[in-house]
Amino acid sequence: MVRNWIFACVAAVIWSGCSDGKDRNVEKDVKTETTTKTAKPSSPFGKISPSSKEVEILMPMEYPKGSPVDKWGKLKVAKNAEGARCLCDEKGNPVQLRGMSSHGMEWAGVANITEENIKSLAKDWKCNVFRLAFYVDEEGGYAYNPTHKTRHLENVAKWCAENGIYLLIDWHVHSPGNPQSAYYRKHPSCGVDLAADFFTYCSRRFQYQKHVIYELCNEPNSTKGEVTWLRHIKPYCEEMLKIIRENDHDVVCICGTPEWSQRPQDVIGHEPQDENGNVYDNLMYSFHFYAASHNDGTPIDSTMGRGYDFMTPFIKDDAEKGITCILKSLPIFVTEFGTTDASGWHNLRLDMTEKWLDVFDGDNEAHQIVSWCNWSYSAEGGECAALKWNDGKMYPLDKKILTASGEYIFNKLHEAKYNN
Repeated sequence: MVRNWIFACVAAVIWSGCSDGKDRNVEKDVKTETTTKTAKPSSPFGKISPSSKEVEILMPMEYPKGSPVDKWGKLKVAKNAEGARCLCDEKGNPVQLRGMSSHGMEWAGVANITEENIKSLAKDWKCNVFRLAFYVDEEGGYAYNPTHKTRHLENVAKWCAENGIYLLIDWHVHSPGNPQSAYYRKHPSCGVDLAADFFTYCSRRFQYQKHVIYELCNEPNSTKGEVTWLRHIKPYCEEMLKIIRENDHDVVCICGTPEWSQRPQDVIGHEPQDENGNVYDNLMYSFHFYAASHNDGTPIDSTMGRGYDFMTPFIKDDAEKGITCILKSLPIFVTEFGTTDASGWHNLRLDMTEKWLDVFDGDNEAHQIVSWCNWSYSAEGGECAALKWNDGKMYPLDKKILTASGEYIFNKLHEAKYNN
């Protein structure tokens, strides 16, 4: 979940059997090349398990007739009529994915990840995508709980396919915020390169599944801006893309961007490249916003506000400032957004949310329509959560269970213009 650059702090309580006993706040800087070369054999990163390299490949799944995946097939990145790259169906027609994100599976979020609830998201909510968030090093996260992969990933991939909706598999970098941290790349509990191992497993296992797409790193971040696109994020993405493309040469992948995925503009002119210097195809870039903190510069009554205009650079060029419209330059996927301030807890601003969603419906100079996932399909995390605790049924859906934010998103998903 996105956090303001000042207030970002998640307490990660490590299971005693997995901790290396060191101060987690003092971690070595993982040095990476800032060129387009991929990691050499002398890489400081860890091992990949044989079971991931040799996992059984799933045969192609069948999708319900008339479902989003049945209609659109395997997605790709192509140009719209104005020449802006965007998410498209297999024939090259622009499409918009809209749906919900899970909360962390190590917390109460896992209670909502059931077969019936995925069906409800597809049928009741009219979602065409579900984002499955794999927190890694937080308490009880992926690094310490193998059921995240062996049960939840496998089940959700199957349930999404059965309902004909897309699955966005999210490697939820959050704390630590450097995707090259040893806690992702050479974990002290086991020496495994968890990120490389995860994407080796997924890209081999799901290579024939049209409904699967990947988010390579959720929210790269740092307190003083020391985690940058060129030094850390881009080299990491290039390493993961090399792994993924060896198994699935054209799956859509989404790269996280600096400062909690708030600065996609840092990518312009510096997109990930393969070992031959070619920019990867079918690649997108994430942007996250929380409507009361990241808006059009409107003053807000919130300590979580950044105080400047995030929105205008997505809408139009600014010749005086030398700023190019982001949506003209990059294919963007809003893999996470909230209706509140960046804490998630307070300041519900549906008016600002509406402004953002209008922009991403194509109200921008590039006429790029942008896909999105709302945070979160959960009763956890404050006012931005879509659900109330123990108040009505989730399937079949009883609207009593929806918060004000949940009801707003539910209604947005049902608007006529969204019913593709």
